[in-house]
Amino acid sequence: MSALLDVCGNDTGSPSISKADDNLSNSDGPLIKGIIRQNSCGSMHARTIASSYSMSMAEKSTKRRYCLWMLTLILAIIGLCNLFLNITVIAVLRISQGMEAMEVIPDENLLKFYGRTDLDKISLQSGICQSYGDEPMEISGDEAGVCVDVKNRGRSYEAYPHSKLGVQPNGTTMSQVESFEIKDPRTGVTYFTTDFPNFGLPNGVKTIDVRIAETHRITSPVNESLAIKSDNEISLHGAEGVRMESKDIAWSADLDIYLKSVNGSVVLDAKDGVFIDVKEIPKAPMFLQSPAASHEQYKVCVCMPQGKLFKVPVRPGTSSRTVNCARVARTPENDPCLH
Repeated sequence: MSALLDVCGNDTGSPSISKADDNLSNSDGPLIKGIIRQNSCGSMHARTIASSYSMSMAEKSTKRRYCLWMLTLILAIIGLCNLFLNITVIAVLRISQGMEAMEVIPDENLLKFYGRTDLDKISLQSGICQSYGDEPMEISGDEAGVCVDVKNRGRSYEAYPHSKLGVQPNGTTMSQVESFEIKDPRTGVTYFTTDFPNFGLPNGVKTIDVRIAETHRITSPVNESLAIKSDNEISLHGAEGVRMESKDIAWSADLDIYLKSVNGSVVLDAKDGVFIDVKEIPKAPMFLQSPAASHEQYKVCVCMPQGKLFKVPVRPGTSSRTVNCARVARTPENDPCLH
């Protein structure tokens, strides 16, 4: 027993154990010592293995706990970044029930725009686009026109014609339209419609400003004058001619008035004759100047092929038939056909 304790426990024994050894016989002593030695060494080895296993399990648990906290921290950082991004988008676009310049009204199935909105194409299922109250609606294109197409469902865009309205910088066109009307939304008064051939100005409208007007007839009410004015130039063209009828027709221009016919002739016909204000017609000097200081008679001549009018003085005591329009002093300074 003392040998076993020396090997496993490093102990020299005790008096009580020595006395027990003395009482045992010589044959039972070695057997008991071997059993005690094996049990003591086995229990110590088991305690060593259990302590090392518990230490390894504690280290693994600590590593797993660190990984879990690290993953939680990373997910929290990603969530905060996503939150800040959403807040920034909402603040920039001002998203609430709509956006900064747009509001959705689901009860009325409407989409309301505020201020100026830049869009490329708008598809309207109901076909209605209108403004609110006294707020005007303006549709414009930046360096381009505005096109409105009405498409039929179930039909090809290329195979079947469709109604189209185009507002371009140089004009407004309508095609495949049965009727086009412009009405006052409050009173319902029709300002313009294609249902009747005559277009009359509404009450209170005295002037219409257009750049190009294509029509077969322009008239004014009875006992009222029709005035066509322009700050730059007025040009009247007719594929089959231009005809004017009035009690009095007055043409006035700061520079020149041209009357030209391509395939026909220009006819000026009036009941009491045609009068030309010769005060504004340029005067061409004669080769031989008249001694008289002033002239009371002039002969009207025409430049060919320019068609410009000019007048030459008629000497007192002579007939206008003897005055030749070609015998004028045509110098570059006073040539009436060049100025």
